[in-house]
Amino acid sequence: MSINKSQGQSVTKVGLNLQFPVFTHGQLYVALSRCTTKQGVKVIFPEGDTECMTQNIVYPEVLLD
Repeated sequence: MSINKSQGQSVTKVGLNLQFPVFTHGQLYVALSRCTTKQGVKVIFPEGDTECMTQNIVYPEVLLD
Protein backbone atom coordinates (compact mmCIF):
# COMPACT_ATOMS: atom_id res chain seq x y z
CA MET A 1 0.00 0.00 0.00
CA SER A 2 1.37 3.43 -0.81
CA ILE A 3 1.80 6.08 1.88
CA ASN A 4 -0.95 8.24 0.39
CA LYS A 5 -3.44 5.36 0.24
CA SER A 6 -2.69 4.41 3.86
CA GLN A 7 -4.24 7.56 5.34
CA GLY A 8 -7.14 6.54 7.54
CA GLN A 9 -6.06 2.88 7.58
CA SER A 10 -4.80 0.90 10.58
CA VAL A 11 -2.53 -2.08 10.07
CA THR A 12 -0.76 -4.53 12.39
CA LYS A 13 2.52 -4.60 10.45
CA VAL A 14 4.35 -1.89 8.52
CA GLY A 15 7.58 -2.23 6.57
CA LEU A 16 9.40 0.93 5.50
CA ASN A 17 12.24 1.06 3.00
CA LEU A 18 14.24 4.15 3.93
CA GLN A 19 17.25 3.30 1.79
CA PHE A 20 16.26 6.47 -0.09
CA PRO A 21 14.82 9.54 1.71
CA VAL A 22 11.06 10.02 1.66
CA PHE A 23 9.67 13.18 0.04
CA THR A 24 8.43 14.87 3.22
CA HIS A 25 8.39 14.22 6.95
CA GLY A 26 4.56 14.14 6.69
CA GLN A 27 4.73 11.01 4.54
CA LEU A 28 7.07 9.36 7.03
CA TYR A 29 4.74 10.30 9.89
CA VAL A 30 1.72 8.81 8.11
CA ALA A 31 3.62 5.61 7.32
CA LEU A 32 4.77 5.17 10.93
CA SER A 33 1.47 6.16 12.52
CA ARG A 34 -0.61 3.59 10.60
CA CYS A 35 0.75 0.69 12.66
CA THR A 36 -1.15 -0.26 15.80
CA THR A 37 2.00 -1.19 17.80
CA LYS A 38 5.65 -0.18 17.64
CA GLN A 39 6.60 -3.88 17.55
CA GLY A 40 4.84 -4.10 14.17
CA VAL A 41 7.15 -1.53 12.53
CA LYS A 42 10.18 -2.74 10.57
CA VAL A 43 12.48 -0.22 8.83
CA ILE A 44 15.25 -0.83 6.29
CA PHE A 45 18.02 1.78 6.39
CA PRO A 46 20.93 2.07 3.93
CA GLU A 47 23.65 -0.53 4.38
CA GLY A 48 26.25 0.66 6.86
CA ASP A 49 23.95 3.31 8.39
CA THR A 50 24.59 3.20 12.13
CA GLU A 51 22.52 6.27 13.06
CA CYS A 52 19.12 4.88 11.94
CA MET A 53 18.08 8.29 10.65
CA THR A 54 16.65 9.64 7.41
CA GLN A 55 17.04 13.06 5.82
CA ASN A 56 14.10 15.48 5.91
CA ILE A 57 13.97 16.78 2.34
CA VAL A 58 12.60 20.29 1.87
CA TYR A 59 12.56 22.22 -1.41
CA PRO A 60 12.39 25.89 -0.28
CA GLU A 61 11.98 27.13 -3.85
CA VAL A 62 8.57 25.47 -3.96
CA LEU A 63 7.46 27.46 -0.92
CA LEU A 64 8.32 30.86 -2.44
CA ASP A 65 5.55 32.99 -3.93
